[in-house]
Amino acid sequence: MGFFGRLFGNREMQAPRDEEVERMMARVLDLSPRLRMAQGHEARLRGAIAQAATHLRELVAGFAPARDLSPAGWASDSHVRAFFGAADDVSPALGRSTELFGLFDRQPGLSEAYAVLGMAMNERRTLGVAQERGVLRSDVAQTTLSFSDHQIRICGATEAELRQEIQRRMVDQLAIEALAGIADETARRDDLEQERALVAARLRLLGRQGIGMQSVLGGEVEVDAGELARLRAQREENDVALRSLGSRSEALDRQLERMCQVLADAGNLIRVARRSLRLSRMNVVLEGQGAEDGHTLDLEVARVPGDPPSERAFALVKVARVAVPKPRNLLDEAARLL
Repeated sequence: MGFFGRLFGNREMQAPRDEEVERMMARVLDLSPRLRMAQGHEARLRGAIAQAATHLRELVAGFAPARDLSPAGWASDSHVRAFFGAADDVSPALGRSTELFGLFDRQPGLSEAYAVLGMAMNERRTLGVAQERGVLRSDVAQTTLSFSDHQIRICGATEAELRQEIQRRMVDQLAIEALAGIADETARRDDLEQERALVAARLRLLGRQGIGMQSVLGGEVEVDAGELARLRAQREENDVALRSLGSRSEALDRQLERMCQVLADAGNLIRVARRSLRLSRMNVVLEGQGAEDGHTLDLEVARVPGDPPSERAFALVKVARVAVPKPRNLLDEAARLL
């Protein structure tokens, strides 16, 4: 049993079912259709995806249960209270989610939905008021925690369905990571081939000096032996770098190998950090004296790839249909203001 299994209880993590692996493989091939032309692609992908699926299932199974996200739940759930500054801030976050609207529209009989609430997490060092050794001081260094940019981009009719969709999105991310590496290699090959062509052209020009009209009219430019040697050495280095990439006929096989390597390395590429903090009702981190007060906030933080990469806190939430405000009709709103 892996780390998350030991941390969150004795879950029996069964090997992924064949149909799960097949669905994941279909998603990968949809993102990179050219891999279908590689010899033996199904067998090679299936083994790598099975490794990724085992890790992802264990990872997602370790996520905390969904919390009730609603203005009414703000007062009773310390985590929701920490995520939002006020109960009135919950409804706007729900109202911005087109995914929630779409799910409820597609399933009119659905009374509640499950979703991932993603947030930017901000830690700030400030000077605040605190009691130290019985004396009230106003210059005590404190760390305050706040959350912003609340987004709901993925949801499901049940919590199990939501967790399955999270796994599928993680497989998509692994495939994207692999495709980025493939694109870098292709770009490098193109750069090397362009550089080799430029160097070869320059060598030809140097070698032909004194030929043509110069041989008739004079004024030949003496060949720079030092530059000629430098260009020849540069071309040799270029050829070595090109050979290390293999021939273009082998490119498809290398792309498949790259995809398999990334999928098999899912344990290092897809990770979720967990933090446990003691917070006051004002989201001040309690340390040392006073840590017994307040409440415990268990955070799950995921790395979001990008340039540069970032980190986002998240929580699984349950949202009742009645808690989601109706979408505003902008034309009616404009008419009301006129």
